[in-house]
Amino acid sequence: MSNVDTAKTAYNIIEMKANSNLFIQGLSGLFGFPFTLIADGTTIFTHYGDMLNKLRDLYHRTAVNEEVISGIIAGMNSELLFDIVADKVLGNVPVIGIYFNAICAKTLTWRLGIAFAMLSARGDSINPSSVKSVVKLIRNVFPQNDAFTFKQPSYESFEKLILSVEGNSQDVFDQKIIKALDVFDT
Repeated sequence: MSNVDTAKTAYNIIEMKANSNLFIQGLSGLFGFPFTLIADGTTIFTHYGDMLNKLRDLYHRTAVNEEVISGIIAGMNSELLFDIVADKVLGNVPVIGIYFNAICAKTLTWRLGIAFAMLSARGDSINPSSVKSVVKLIRNVFPQNDAFTFKQPSYESFEKLILSVEGNSQDVFDQKIIKALDVFDT
């Protein structure tokens, strides 16, 4: 499989998980609290963990366990704060929460999926200090300009980002992320 074919497959994996998570989280919003929390806890393993390991397998990387997945997601929380707060506050209101749970689920799945794809394309090891920077970069490259909508990243933008880090050493990867973040900080 070529690098472009692999990137296309990665994009499709993320899209499939985002659409499935949108449905599950939207449905949980119909009932509000505590169903939203149950759905959130379940999707960490059924969606995010499964997506990470599918992407790692696609790039011929070693699978990771639930502890690693939970640690990665916990390390991203500060960068995903808006998504999490909007989901927890607005998504727990019965019926109205349907829409907000769905939008936040799709946004979060795409952001995590892109991060997981970048980390998997880069190499087998996952440097925890790089994870937060990667998510911050993704938030800047693919912003959610409005709390009420989500624009899915184009395949072309995704492909360019993934191919730019594929096979990089950890140092080169970190330098690229820092350089890209500097563009947004100016």
